[in-house]
Amino acid sequence: MRAAFVILAVILSFKEAKGQFTTTHATNIHTAIFGTSYNKYVRPSATTTVDIELNLLSLNDLDMKNQVMSTSGWLTITWNDPRLTWTAASYGNIEYIYTKQDKIWRPELIIDNSVEDMAPIGDTEIFFKIKNTGAVRWDPPGQYVTHCDIDVSYYPFDYQKCSIEITTFAYTTDVVILNKTKDSVNVDDFKENGEWVLDSSSVVEQVLTENGEMFSQLEFKLIFKRRPGYYLTNVVYPVILVSLLTNLVFLLPVDSGEKISYILTVLLAQAVLLTLVGDSMPTTSKHTPVIGIYISFVLVMAALAIVITIVNLRLHLRADQTEVPRWLKSFTFIVLLKVNCLSAKVKDQNKNHVVSQNDTLELQDDDGRRKSSECVKREAWKNQDDEFPFECKEVSYLLDIFFFYLFNIITFVVTVVLLVVLAVCDRPT
Repeated sequence: MRAAFVILAVILSFKEAKGQFTTTHATNIHTAIFGTSYNKYVRPSATTTVDIELNLLSLNDLDMKNQVMSTSGWLTITWNDPRLTWTAASYGNIEYIYTKQDKIWRPELIIDNSVEDMAPIGDTEIFFKIKNTGAVRWDPPGQYVTHCDIDVSYYPFDYQKCSIEITTFAYTTDVVILNKTKDSVNVDDFKENGEWVLDSSSVVEQVLTENGEMFSQLEFKLIFKRRPGYYLTNVVYPVILVSLLTNLVFLLPVDSGEKISYILTVLLAQAVLLTLVGDSMPTTSKHTPVIGIYISFVLVMAALAIVITIVNLRLHLRADQTEVPRWLKSFTFIVLLKVNCLSAKVKDQNKNHVVSQNDTLELQDDDGRRKSSECVKREAWKNQDDEFPFECKEVSYLLDIFFFYLFNIITFVVTVVLLVVLAVCDRPT
């Protein structure tokens, strides 16, 4: 029996030591610490250190056109107020109480680079959690719409560095100091975005100087990497494909009568693509996208193709097919025949026989040595009082093949350079 009483006494003493929450104890704590001696307009100490952590929930939007980033999350803000202390054992071992911002002192904080609302952070309905040691915790949620300097140089393989800047309002560094809780943003509850991937984050403590006064500031830096899949399918591939279509105008037969209409259609398609890309770019001259330069280059190539096609059509449709310009005759033997030797017709002056691409393109001279068709044509021209062995139509055909090869080489080289530049873009720090 005595043992039972001892056990019961131990249990009762344990419950009494642990304490239980009662409204009476909680009310007494509020009455004791929020009496007439507490002034919420007076800061807790000569220099108050405020610890801040950003908890990121989601990236709502990264508007390249308006250079604005919208994020959602909450701030974990803590500081110590020695006036808000009590002995827990005297109040049923209650260690925490809750109150709202109209009762206690709080740091006036603003989002310094906000583009929507410059009001101090906080809401009258948000509770503060106060510990008996005087530690105060404040978790105000919010949607932060801030300015972001968009760099689209390597679009769509770009990284964007944006930030959320938090600054003390009215309190200078000699009375309130903002201190980072962690070296990075808390992303434990971050939800993935379909267009952007959060690559990294960091927190920088710095000082903002205004009118000779210094204010403590925290900059939460966020680096986002674009997911390029959508843009590869809908922007990059169509741009490269249309650029290759430009070169096909030189393979289109003149007799079809569609060469000019074809190249004009391609040019308009490129102009539409450039407009679509330009509409999504910020209206700034600070950064020029590489892909925009590429589209502009393709437009220039299409414009040159139009000029070349028109000049070549005039050559092809000349009334006198023997009137080939002197410079074009030289260019034909120096360049065009080397490029088109497998396509040009060769006239054997000795045998009066037309040799086509299906025949042997190597002929024999008087000494039995084999000559290429190019050599035969050059010698035939020189040995017949400068009589040029080709008509304007034939030279026009040779020019089409030459420019087809030339434009393809240039387009291939420039496209490879574009892809390499986009692939090796540097991640901002």
